[in-house]
Amino acid sequence: MTKAAISLIQTGLRDLGYAPGPVDGLFGAQTNAAVRSWLSANGTAAQTGLRPATAAMLYQGAARYPVEEVVVHCSATRPNWMAGSELADQFAEIRRWHIQDRGWRDIGYHWVIGRDGKVMAGRPETEIGAHVEGRNRGTIGICLIGGHGSTERDRFSQNFTPAQDLTLRQMLQAIGMRTQIRRISGHNEYAAKACPGFQVAAWLKEAA
Repeated sequence: MTKAAISLIQTGLRDLGYAPGPVDGLFGAQTNAAVRSWLSANGTAAQTGLRPATAAMLYQGAARYPVEEVVVHCSATRPNWMAGSELADQFAEIRRWHIQDRGWRDIGYHWVIGRDGKVMAGRPETEIGAHVEGRNRGTIGICLIGGHGSTERDRFSQNFTPAQDLTLRQMLQAIGMRTQIRRISGHNEYAAKACPGFQVAAWLKEAA
């Protein structure tokens, strides 16, 4: 099982109220214990005070907005941006942009996918993100590293890697198992910009 797949399992367990430890893609003792607890509870949400999620729906914020959409973004960086650096370093730089340059309290995305398909978790899926003006409540933001100079009419493969393609599709499938996703969109559907550098609807049809 890949690190990306294990990270998705860890996030699902965390958002269902279990304690898998850090979302690091490593199937360690904490993750194993969380899986056993989830299985012994017949796959239902943990009986926690906040109950951040149910078996069928994720909710965000104190007002409990149901999560029903995933919005795809790109970092608008060149393919060789921070070449030789780990994804954690790239993630930290994007987080710095959001905190220092924009004044946000944290990175705005819930997930970041590196050029090699590795994944870093940003805000918990149960928290409202900061990735689409006027449409942050009830949405999960996923950012692909890359996309500099792209247009909204480009094909996915023009700006991103096969590893990113596979991971993004796996992530969308996994999120759909945690909540009832009604829409998968791109940032360019809500703002006059190229981001994420392709038409999400057309990309989805490629695998249909």
